[in-house]
Amino acid sequence: MAEDSTADRRTFLSAVGGAAATALAGCTGDGTPTSDGTSSPIPATETTVSTPEGGPQAGGRLRVGFESELTGLDPHTTESVVSWVVNFNICETLITFDEGAPTGRLATDWEIGDDGRTYTFTLAEDARFHPPVDRELVAEDVVYSFERMNQDGAMGADLSAVESVEATGEYEVTFTLAQTFAPFFNFLGRVPWVVVPEEAVEEQGGGLGDFQEPVGSGPFQFEEHEPGDHLTLTAFEDYREDGVPLLDAVEITPIPDADSRVAALRSGDVDMVRGVGGSDADTLRDDDRTKLSRQSGTEWGQLHINCSEPPWDDPAVRRAVAHVIDRGAIVEAAVSGYGQAAWQPYAEDSIWNHDLGDSRRTRDVERAKQILEDAGNPLEGETLTIKTNSRYSLMETTADLLVANLAAAGIDAETETLEWATQLEDFVTGNFGAMAFSVPFKIDPDRHYYGFIHPDGSQFNHYGEEQPDAQRMYDLLEQGRSETDQEARVEIYAEFEKLVNKNCPWISVARADGITGLGSNVYGVQPWLLPYTRYWTMWKGE
Repeated sequence: MAEDSTADRRTFLSAVGGAAATALAGCTGDGTPTSDGTSSPIPATETTVSTPEGGPQAGGRLRVGFESELTGLDPHTTESVVSWVVNFNICETLITFDEGAPTGRLATDWEIGDDGRTYTFTLAEDARFHPPVDRELVAEDVVYSFERMNQDGAMGADLSAVESVEATGEYEVTFTLAQTFAPFFNFLGRVPWVVVPEEAVEEQGGGLGDFQEPVGSGPFQFEEHEPGDHLTLTAFEDYREDGVPLLDAVEITPIPDADSRVAALRSGDVDMVRGVGGSDADTLRDDDRTKLSRQSGTEWGQLHINCSEPPWDDPAVRRAVAHVIDRGAIVEAAVSGYGQAAWQPYAEDSIWNHDLGDSRRTRDVERAKQILEDAGNPLEGETLTIKTNSRYSLMETTADLLVANLAAAGIDAETETLEWATQLEDFVTGNFGAMAFSVPFKIDPDRHYYGFIHPDGSQFNHYGEEQPDAQRMYDLLEQGRSETDQEARVEIYAEFEKLVNKNCPWISVARADGITGLGSNVYGVQPWLLPYTRYWTMWKGE
């Protein structure tokens, strides 16, 4: 897919095509429906933004406005998306994804054993660590990094299946799993699973969280960080052949206020801003000084439900609420149409998408009333509370409009607006009945589903054995982890999604697009699978 394509004069859409995505991983897709039976008001295909005469230009500093402060730079401990963006440009994973298919980053080749338990990777022989380490990257560095990730549960349960990591040659590393774990290969492309040099970590203290001036082998190297003010990356001149960035440097400034970020871009104080809201997108589209990069479906919005908390423990209540939600109105109000109504996390052109057809729980107030009446009116005298926050528009709007939707069905409800950190803690600890929530796009369905439902995961939705089809749902999630055949896994998760639609342990609401604002002279933002900017593909014109 060409740079700056599928766009009008001021916008280009980054989306992964379904055909490419079927190679291994799910994709973001470009599903256009935004409500029950309507289409997106934002065209998916528009006039191309052409590359300036003379082609890409070397040099210059890209100034980027981030939507929040960095919360730490140790790649093996941070859980901040903005910190992941920084680390993704400094450090490297073994594999990544391009056009929806797996491709090597540090690995040039790989082989998966017939038993699905051994993974052997051949490493690039020209990969080097940045100064002050300034040496080649070898298999022992991979072993060190994965052992570091796996200590003290730094990566949660994601590495629990790894029995050993061994350097089986100077440029060859072999992973052996204790049991088959089908998502493992996809997980190797996760941003935190990067390779770092032991001596740089030890120089900075050696412990998890100490590595705040990361050294990696990526196209950019860490230069300086003044917390709350700026972070600077500079091009790594000894990066692998044909991969040295065109930009000299990237300077990142946190600008938490959305209006201030947009104003900074329009005034020329920065060249690029993350986290553009739908309400500001049209302003940037219509300004000759700016344009947009729109990546489809990077955020999945849901109503998360604690299925152990009355009255939400009653499946009839959850099913009724699923028929009350006006998804199209939420997409319009929360992100100004830059998104799609959704009944599952994966878009229509993803291999992980299951066509629910007419069984989708679309907005039908009369059906909702009938479900409750048939169940003996379990919400009579009840006032439902929907927790949310004011930091993220999709969550706040989902909660606000759901309260209005419920009122139309004769159901009393109210919102409880929390600080984002408080809401996140309540989600993790189960201190909620229902909350409007969203999560970033995940490569593999296991990352979305296992922790929500399975008792051995975090079971955020508290879907206990007494709930309908619970044991079957647990079994399917286990099969999704143990089955290595791709087509069989697709069928497993299709059945799982049918049961989610039937029993509503959570209610999918929308897939919102990630919108980035750019100066009119910024080029090279290339579409790909994950929502992390690759600054090494970018350049600035005059």
